[in-house]
Amino acid sequence: MKNRTLSIVIFVLTFLNIINYLIIKKKNDYIHTIIEQNNKINDYYYLLNHWLELKNTKKNSAVYFEEMGYRRVAIYGMAEIANRLIEDLEKSNIEIVYGIDRDISCSISKIGEVYSLEDDLPEADVIVVTPCYAFQSIYKELKTKVSFPIISIEDVIWSV
Repeated sequence: MKNRTLSIVIFVLTFLNIINYLIIKKKNDYIHTIIEQNNKINDYYYLLNHWLELKNTKKNSAVYFEEMGYRRVAIYGMAEIANRLIEDLEKSNIEIVYGIDRDISCSISKIGEVYSLEDDLPEADVIVVTPCYAFQSIYKELKTKVSFPIISIEDVIWSV
């Protein structure tokens, strides 16, 4: 009887420990996700704040492309940051030749021609990756497809 009670107690405690571990792990994973999202938003805040400072001093991103000799630009990531870049370059000599996105039907894109990563990508002088939080992984994918430079939007904005 004593052994049976002890076995039941050990089983219950082990079960509770496993449940506790799973709850703590899930909570830690959630906290990690929140921290990553916060860092991403923070990075975009500083990037967009600097971009606005440039606009307030009558500068735009075209300066970077002109200095680097990039005239034909492709943009990876057809969301809000890409649209701001397109707007910033509208009255410049820089031509946005096409966009690239995992979702080529992206409805908010201001570019008519959007390719997927599975497509053969036409020549350009440079590809600008707008989701800077994922630059490294996107860069690895793109470098197997093109021979021209691949840069982050951060490179552009922070260099002006």
